[in-house]
Amino acid sequence: PDTVTKIPISFHKPEDIIRFVDIVNHYDYTIQLVSGNSVVDAKSIIGAFTVGSADDLEVQVQDRECQDLLENLAEYVCE
Repeated sequence: PDTVTKIPISFHKPEDIIRFVDIVNHYDYTIQLVSGNSVVDAKSIIGAFTVGSADDLEVQVQDRECQDLLENLAEYVCE
């Protein structure tokens, strides 16, 4: 069955969003940014900027085994 890894994240400045999109584009996973009813492709710079300032932002990876990606995104993960 498809499993989804969900992680709350936040960006503090526009450069964070640009770097995030650059990181996720190095992976084959299907990755989305979700905020409320908005769901965007995390690999899209336009999409990421659309929801990037939301308070309830979450990254969803369509894979359970994505530890390599999560380690690279650690600086954006909400504690």
